[in-house]
Amino acid sequence: MSGRFGVVGCGYVGSAVALHLRAQGYELTGTTTGPARLAELCDLVDHPRILRAGDSAADFSVFDDLDGVLIAMAPTTASYEEDQYRAVYGEAVPAIVKALRERPRQRPLHVSYLSSAGVYGDQCGAVTTELSSPDLSNSTNELLVQAENAVLGLNTPSIQTCVLRLGGIYGPGKDIPSFIRSASGQQVAKNGNHINAWVHLEDIVRGVEFALQRRLQGIYNLVDDLQLSRRELSNALCDEEGLPPVIWDNHDRPGARVFNARVSNARLLQMGFSLRTRSMLEPVAAC
Repeated sequence: MSGRFGVVGCGYVGSAVALHLRAQGYELTGTTTGPARLAELCDLVDHPRILRAGDSAADFSVFDDLDGVLIAMAPTTASYEEDQYRAVYGEAVPAIVKALRERPRQRPLHVSYLSSAGVYGDQCGAVTTELSSPDLSNSTNELLVQAENAVLGLNTPSIQTCVLRLGGIYGPGKDIPSFIRSASGQQVAKNGNHINAWVHLEDIVRGVEFALQRRLQGIYNLVDDLQLSRRELSNALCDEEGLPPVIWDNHDRPGARVFNARVSNARLLQMGFSLRTRSMLEPVAAC
């Protein structure tokens, strides 16, 4: 065995990480919030567990004797309501941090936490690095950054923690290029001038493994090289298929959460990480 690893939140990303590390010889513990997915987790991990981190009676023994852990939690619905985000990032993540700090351990632990490059918010399209200040004018961004800070506060001689700020995720089951093309010729109520960040699922999996192996600490942007506006990206994808362009708004809708930044991945690449998929406009590299 290469060691013992835990995944808190075996959703789209967490499940992919669990499968990969288990294939590399790690003994995997994975969590879900309810019994409905326990049987499914048996195919992903060695030790499936239920963990409702925000509950006062939560069983945090799941963290015993691990060499590494990934916190890959997200709201359980597609809703962007603030209470969903507060339940995860304002309650569950701090509870996990508290449990990790208090539980006795016999070996060093590395913690990776998946956050979002969306915390940079409206940078007016400027190049944005880990040293750039997040846009805390949005309450969701504020919650996300508070959760990041809680995790980073775990750093001690025996616990190393890093935050991976992800772009929008594409990959198997999330065919974003096809989704964008499906809007060809239609009006979309989002600002087409904004630049978003993206990352392929496989590179997230590889990034988590890289962080574990290198015992990375601090914040890293885990995004691909694509730095196009929504309009530029959709035009490139639709032109490739001879389709009419997507018709985007040229302004933000009132109350919209804005993400407009050229997010740099330079810091992670300088550490020795390499992308397998540099953008969704290029063919996905074979494993």
